[in-house]
Amino acid sequence: MITSKLSTRFSKAKYIYKEEGLVTLLKRIFTFLLSYENNTFYVSEVVLRKGNEADFLPTIRDFTCEIVETAQQLDKLSTNGFDLSLLDITKARQRLEKGAIVVLIFICRELAYTGWMALNEEAKNTINHYPYKVDFSNNEACLGGAWTNPKFRRQGLAIYGMYKRREYLLSKGINKVRSITQTNNTAMLGAQKTMAKKSGERRTYSKTRYTRVGRLKFWKEKPFKETENVNENPTGWNI
Repeated sequence: MITSKLSTRFSKAKYIYKEEGLVTLLKRIFTFLLSYENNTFYVSEVVLRKGNEADFLPTIRDFTCEIVETAQQLDKLSTNGFDLSLLDITKARQRLEKGAIVVLIFICRELAYTGWMALNEEAKNTINHYPYKVDFSNNEACLGGAWTNPKFRRQGLAIYGMYKRREYLLSKGINKVRSITQTNNTAMLGAQKTMAKKSGERRTYSKTRYTRVGRLKFWKEKPFKETENVNENPTGWNI
């Protein structure tokens, strides 16, 4: 398949060179190469376990947590005075319309945390475009799009957000979640490690590399193996 794609590209390049000249070809090549990405990820898989909410509460106790399933609910929050200025509303509405769900945490009505989840492929693709597999037909879901307002970091909001997403998914009959994290994101990897200790959940990792040059995409996911630590062995988190 890859050989076929490359052959097609070479054929197009020869045609452009013949019909439009070297300068045009070089411009096309330059534009193509600018569309480049090369990242390594950990793909994690977690078997969900029900937990005690008190074990996951953030240090800030004056907060409001909302689980939003529709764009109408998002609009209602804004109408009720919750500040959504730090949220990309257009993107959030698109995700919700495709079936994604988001956990929002507010401190005094200021947005402090967001964490997305998807129960189908269409919703997953709105959260991130990477081609890791999730078996939605077999009670699996995926997580992504976690963010904590820098003003409120290191206060446990990410852990509580993880807990709320897991509790929501368990209520929907989901028993396993998959997600990806860049290998240099020690903050998120540390949060996952902390969550595992608090919940006793079983988490497994695989490592994969994603390369994209123009429309050519390469992704190879290695088999999972049980492990206690990923290569970076993160010791802390700040999300």
